[in-house]
Amino acid sequence: MIKSLKETVPGDIILTRGNNLSSKIIRFFGKLQTGQAEYSHAAAAIGNALCVESALRVRVSDLKKYEKSALAVWRLPLDPMERGTFERGMLQAAGNDYGGLMIPLFALDSVASFLTRLCGHKKPIFFFTERFGLFNFPVCSQLVMWGVEKFTSFTIRDENNSRVSWKVISPDYLQDLLKLPNNKAELIYKQDES
Repeated sequence: MIKSLKETVPGDIILTRGNNLSSKIIRFFGKLQTGQAEYSHAAAAIGNALCVESALRVRVSDLKKYEKSALAVWRLPLDPMERGTFERGMLQAAGNDYGGLMIPLFALDSVASFLTRLCGHKKPIFFFTERFGLFNFPVCSQLVMWGVEKFTSFTIRDENNSRVSWKVISPDYLQDLLKLPNNKAELIYKQDES
């Protein structure tokens, strides 16, 4: 465990939530998709108390902005060389566009997941994000996992140990995947909103 966000290292995944309307809407659709949703935003630590996140644009942010937010920090099993490669790669992504066009696709997948869950199907549906989100820039959680896949050897896996594409990752689904033992991610920090 770490004692503060200043102790994060490149490759740590930060999941947060706010109380604004957009955060509540994202959590609502996340709950439809997976049955519960605690977080609405994801960022990737790059060291020096900084993160790269996608919020209207991919940018580098000071982690200080999350000091009073509800959040969880997950550490992936990366070696020091991968952490350095991840940091450099994510810094190069800063300035890219935000994938706002992905949000309606996540909403459609959430509604489809909810409806199929009523019929006994437990796995989330990713039909719209997989088929129609190919040419859009990533949203926050997709950006984090795109970077992990592109700049490290780590691959996120589902409960059947099948690879999960970064294109279908939402903040809530990412948390569910990080909790799985086969991904060997460790919850290293958690704080409630103050």
